[in-house]
Amino acid sequence: MATDRTISRASLIRWLFPFVLAALALLALERTFGPGAPNVPRAPAPPPIFVGGPKSYEEALSRIDASLAGARQRAEERSGEWLMHAVLARRYLARARLTGSFDDYAAADAALARAFAVARPGTGPHATQAMLDFTLHRLAGAERALDSMDAYAVPPGRIERAEMIAMRGDIAFYRGRYAEALAAYAEADVIAPGSADFRRAVYHSMTGRPDLADRYFERAAAGTPFRTPQAAAYIELQRGILDLDRGHWDAALIRFRAADRLFPGHWLIEEHIAEVLALKGDIETAERLYRDIVGSTGHPEFMDALAGLARGQGDTAGARRWSHRAAGEWTRRLRLLPEAAYGHAIDHCLATEKWDCALDLARRNHANRSYGEAKVLLAEALFRSGRLAEAREAIDQVLASPWRTARTRAVAIRIEEAPLP
Repeated sequence: MATDRTISRASLIRWLFPFVLAALALLALERTFGPGAPNVPRAPAPPPIFVGGPKSYEEALSRIDASLAGARQRAEERSGEWLMHAVLARRYLARARLTGSFDDYAAADAALARAFAVARPGTGPHATQAMLDFTLHRLAGAERALDSMDAYAVPPGRIERAEMIAMRGDIAFYRGRYAEALAAYAEADVIAPGSADFRRAVYHSMTGRPDLADRYFERAAAGTPFRTPQAAAYIELQRGILDLDRGHWDAALIRFRAADRLFPGHWLIEEHIAEVLALKGDIETAERLYRDIVGSTGHPEFMDALAGLARGQGDTAGARRWSHRAAGEWTRRLRLLPEAAYGHAIDHCLATEKWDCALDLARRNHANRSYGEAKVLLAEALFRSGRLAEAREAIDQVLASPWRTARTRAVAIRIEEAPLP
């Protein structure tokens, strides 16, 4: 049970990586990075000094909501100016990055549509559009927005150009073109040293080099000149995830609790604490945390987590209730922002043994983003659907690539050990 739970929760993190990369992209376009070497000597731990930013999730949400109110009013009063709608879109995007709410992302999408509706041809918030499309797994849309920026009469500045190149690397990564992604990160680093540290950390965490990933996360934390409690907590969270993926539960819990102290109240940090507690057998506390998170966010991932805990304790009725509730929210998300929902909704279908649903979503997900995780999910869905030969072909493609995760290993073993028909 512990192994399956670890595999399941890992997909949420992979789902959130594009959201985080887009958050970094917005920061890069609005601020400048500090100096840093392109190599990877271990950076000293940054001092615990912050240069502003909210000190808790509650404070961050309050600040964003206050800024949203003003942005909405200005967009209504000056509805013919695309910039006002673009500002509103960025406010919703900031809120969505904090809350994970699909409704917030949809609101940002709608505000951008209004901005482009009133903008003159060749103008408009293409940078924000690229970030949002990438975040929502709409890779082709992100690419088109970047192409529009390349066609600007006034070329983007150094920092903006570096971020655009790095974002093209992100798109290549999620299309399974890993060498192209690394080449783009290297090019971006030449222009703005250190700008690809977090991205490289993500790459190495997914390709079997957790120690190197940890060093890049450390560099990302040390290299930013605008440290905030939220940013510091997120890096600490990522380093804890590396420990968790290696089975170092106690070390992971220490990092997660440190992240919670840095930026208390964030549901994403609390979810990871609940995950480790469940793995260590403290089901009661884990369940209480998950219930609180579901109550404050309504995220179906944690309804599924509660269903899994109930199932593991033999509470079939409880598992059914949570799964039914999660199914309703997954259906809504798939209608609202389908590309962003495909990948993780697959796990819901797998957990509830809805093999046709899992295979349909896995195929859609893979067609949209053909990187390693999508191939692993497709292989698992094919295997569960009784298509062993196709499953072996899919997992062999992953094993022939650099992609190496706990889920990859687990799915590969299941498929390899399955008897031939």
